[in-house]
Amino acid sequence: MSTGNTETETQRHLHLFAELADSIDRIPFGHRHIKVIVLVAAGMIFDIFESNALGEAGPSIIATFGISKTQLALVSSATYIGLALGAYLAGIISDFRGRKFSLILNLVVYSVGGAFCALSPSYETLVAARFIVGLGLGGELAVGIALVSEMVPSPKRASAVAALNVVSGGLGNMLAPLYAILVLVVLGNFFGGSSVSWRWLFGLLLIPVLLVLVMRRGMPESPRYLLRKGKIEEANSVLSYLSDGSVPDSELYLDVPTDAEARTDAVTEKVHLTEVFRKPLLRRTVTAAGAYFLVVAAQMSLLTLMPSFLVARGSTLGKSLVYTMLMQTGSLLGALAAVYTARFPRRAVLVVAAVLGCVVGVLWGTTTSSDVAVVVFGALFQFFTLLVTTTLWSWAPELYPTRVRGFGVSFIKGTGGVGIVVIPPLIAVIFASGGLPAVFVTLAIMFALIAVAALLGVETKGKVLEDLNEKQELAGSVTL
Repeated sequence: MSTGNTETETQRHLHLFAELADSIDRIPFGHRHIKVIVLVAAGMIFDIFESNALGEAGPSIIATFGISKTQLALVSSATYIGLALGAYLAGIISDFRGRKFSLILNLVVYSVGGAFCALSPSYETLVAARFIVGLGLGGELAVGIALVSEMVPSPKRASAVAALNVVSGGLGNMLAPLYAILVLVVLGNFFGGSSVSWRWLFGLLLIPVLLVLVMRRGMPESPRYLLRKGKIEEANSVLSYLSDGSVPDSELYLDVPTDAEARTDAVTEKVHLTEVFRKPLLRRTVTAAGAYFLVVAAQMSLLTLMPSFLVARGSTLGKSLVYTMLMQTGSLLGALAAVYTARFPRRAVLVVAAVLGCVVGVLWGTTTSSDVAVVVFGALFQFFTLLVTTTLWSWAPELYPTRVRGFGVSFIKGTGGVGIVVIPPLIAVIFASGGLPAVFVTLAIMFALIAVAALLGVETKGKVLEDLNEKQELAGSVTL
């Protein structure tokens, strides 16, 4: 192929993606966008419910199968290993088969695992079932935010992605303990007592999951993904769906070449997943994945340690649950704050939130004698943690071109899952040898490293996805 022809195809490629970006930004944010966000968030919230459910049902599972706490911890590890692996696989699938296909497949796999979990006849079966559950839920977050970021107009993109965490990380963390209390305590005897009610805790979640699964069949595919696959007519149909008459189709539709081969050649790109680990994307992957690894590991380490900490201070189990719920109000407020701070530069928000989270962690560790201080600083720590994680959610899909966005975001999410598996046991060792002061110093260091990672990252606030990636890439210089 001649240089001239290559340049012509490159220009056509750039023109089509720029035209699509302009069409997406012309469509006012409306109820069709909200419908997609709700369908994505509805699946993501089960990630949070499932993450909390195992800990809440732990004592009953131990009694049912006659296992040790160490064996129960292995069930948790199987879940999080599945979450990490599921995130990686879902990202790969979303880049090759589509965002919508991956999201539907996630819930199908989860449903199978959830059913086996509720019906597990043995400890070994439960471990395998929890791994399958993790596989299914692992990609919900990553693929979901990739889909939303590719559909929403640029000015609303970060706020829309942040809204997903308001529902899942914020509201989900608050509702999960209430759901457990309802099933295990209020209706525990109705469901057959503690030896059986824990199965209902997992099994009842299948009802809304299957409902979301059916509803997702009518959810549109990402128009950016469709264009990359050469499906221009389908991309135009999605634009019309999102617009819902607010903008005339004639002002939105992409031009469709009459020659099918030319149409496909103009927009399709080969997917090389390893490019997220090569220049110029390597630095983006390292900084974002590193920050997410640290913040998720810090959050889950503290949540894992908190019940033991509260009981060690003399709190009853009931009081510790109340304290935990009060602290989780910080999660919801932190996610809500991220919707507002989406108007500010990503790196600035991450640095400020990480530094303040570091300070709060230190203060929390030095005021453990007061119940009020424990709850207040615990809620503040959750606030800044969710502000960091939600901002990272907004940041991640902006770092990659469309062809590898699914895998890039999923790699970041999966790396956070690795952190949940690796870091909490290390924090437990630090707690055993140095007590709470050593734990909080470690967490403070982790938050300081998050601030460093943010400073080394790339600023993406307010920019069109194609301006951040495809245009600069085609020009030969992706900004770091």
